[in-house]
Amino acid sequence: MGIPKKFFAIFAVVAAIILYLASSVDYNSPTAENRFSFPTHPVDVAPYTAAVVYLVSVMPEPRSPDRLLQSIPRMEKNIPWRYRWPIVLLHAGMYDSADSQLDFLSRLRDSANAHNLAPEVTDDLLRRVEFIATHHELPEGIPADGLVDGPIWDGEWPAYHHMCAFFSYKIFNHPRIRDLTYYLRLDDDSYVREPACFDPFEYMHVNNKSYAFRDSPPDMGWVTEGMWPFVSNYAQRHPEVEKTLRRNSFEWAPNRLWPQGFGAGVNFPSYETNFDLVKVPRFRTPEMTEFLYELASDPKRFYWYRWGDAPVRFAEVNMFLDVTREVHRMCEIPYAHKDRPFDDCECVPLSG
Repeated sequence: MGIPKKFFAIFAVVAAIILYLASSVDYNSPTAENRFSFPTHPVDVAPYTAAVVYLVSVMPEPRSPDRLLQSIPRMEKNIPWRYRWPIVLLHAGMYDSADSQLDFLSRLRDSANAHNLAPEVTDDLLRRVEFIATHHELPEGIPADGLVDGPIWDGEWPAYHHMCAFFSYKIFNHPRIRDLTYYLRLDDDSYVREPACFDPFEYMHVNNKSYAFRDSPPDMGWVTEGMWPFVSNYAQRHPEVEKTLRRNSFEWAPNRLWPQGFGAGVNFPSYETNFDLVKVPRFRTPEMTEFLYELASDPKRFYWYRWGDAPVRFAEVNMFLDVTREVHRMCEIPYAHKDRPFDDCECVPLSG
C-alpha cells in the first residue's frame, strides 16, 4: 500500500522548519547555552589549545567584578595574541543566571570601549568569554564550623583555602582545563600594563617550555608548616624525585637529615601564581599525579595550615620538571599585580 501524499507534505514542512532553525543558530553566541564553545576562527588551525583562566569566585556570595573588568581589556589590548583563545571565568555560582552573564558582558563592553578596543575586537572578546560554574566543598575531615579551631589565615577561611587547594592540584583534573595544552591563570587584579612583544602561549610552544612565572618570592614559614618534611619524605621514598631536585639545585632548609623540627618556621621558595602559565600535560603525568594524590590526602595542609599554591607550585616544578630547560621567568610581559608593577626585562619578538 502506498504512502498517502499528505504524509510527504507533512514531512516536507517539518524538514523545512528544522533546516530554518539549524541555520538560525549562532554558535559563537556568548549565551549560557554556548558558553563552552571555542571560537571557530582562527583557533581551529592552531597546533595547540589554550585558555586564559580567572578564578572569579570560590564562594556563592556575589563579588564585585570591577577589577576583573579592568584586567580583561588590558590583557586583550596589550598582548599580541596569535590565536583568539577562550577567557574562562571559573565561578561558584555568581554567574549561574543568564541575566548575570549578560550584565557582566554589557559592562565588559563598556570597559573595552573605555580602553579604546576596536568594535570588532570587542565583539570578538565578548564571544570568547566562558562562564564555568566550579563549586568548592570542604573535604572530608574538615568540618563546616572549622573556624572555631583557629586555622591559619582565619580571616578568609575557607575561601582563600579553597583557592589554594584548587590551584595546587584540583585544576589539573578540572573538565574544562584538563584537555588543554596550556592555560594562563591571572587574578582579577592582574594587569598587563603596556604592549608586550609576543604571545605568551606562542612563546611556550615555540620554545618548548612547560612552565612560566613572573616572580619568585619565598612564602613565609608560618603558612608552610610541615611542607619541608613533606617534600623531603616524598623525595626520599622516590629516588627519581630526589635526583631531579638535585639536578635543579633545590636548596633545602638546614638540618634536613635531623627530622625533629626540620624546616620549622623556615620560608619555602615559591612561584607567585597570580601569573601562572602551565603546560597542562606536564602536570598530568603519572608521576605528578601520584604526588598530587598524596598532597591531597591530608586536607589539613590547605584548610588548617593554609599551604599556598605558590610554594606548592615551586615544589611540583622542581620535583618533576627540568627547570633549566622547561621553565621560564616571563619578565618580558609588562605586568602588575594589585598596585605593584613587576620588574620587566627586554622583550625580543618571536621570529616568524
